[in-house]
Amino acid sequence: MENIASFLKTTISILITLAIISSGLFLWGKTQPVVELANSQAAAQARELSEQQYSAFDNQIVSGSQILTAYRRYESQQGFCLYVERPYVNGQDETYRRFSMNPNGEDYCRAFDYSSGSFKEGPDTRGVDVEELSEASGRYYISPQARFKAKLIKDKNERIAAIYFVAE
Repeated sequence: MENIASFLKTTISILITLAIISSGLFLWGKTQPVVELANSQAAAQARELSEQQYSAFDNQIVSGSQILTAYRRYESQQGFCLYVERPYVNGQDETYRRFSMNPNGEDYCRAFDYSSGSFKEGPDTRGVDVEELSEASGRYYISPQARFKAKLIKDKNERIAAIYFVAE
C-alpha cells in the first residue's frame, strides 16, 4: 500500500510539473509575436532618431554656407562624405566642378556617380579639404550665397552615408 501511495504522489507531482512547464511554454509562444513587434518598433524609432540629424538636408534647398556647416557638423562620423556638383562655368575643368569631401579628415570617399546621385563600383576618390572650399581664390570655392539642392544618399544597408549637393 505504501508503494502505491508513493507511486501516486510521484506520478501526480510529475503531471503537475509537466502542466506548469507546458502552460509556461504556451504563454511564451503567445508572447513572442508581441516581443518581435516591440523590437521592430524600437529599431525603427532608433533609426528615425539617428536619421533626424540629417533632416535639414533631406531634399532641401541649402546655401553654400550650409555646405560648410554640414562639413563641420559631421566631422565625427566615420566614412561619411559630402558630394558637391557646382554649376558649369566656361573653361572650367570637370574635376573642379564635381568633387567629394570627407569631414572626418580621411582623404578618400567612396566612388560616386554624379549623374544618378548614387554610389558606384570603382576606386575611391580623393576628397577636398575645407580650406579649399572657403577661400575665394580656391579651385573648389563654394560661394556662401550659392544655392544647392541637397539629397541624402543611403548605402546598401539603408544607412545614410553621404549628402549630395547639386547646384540649382
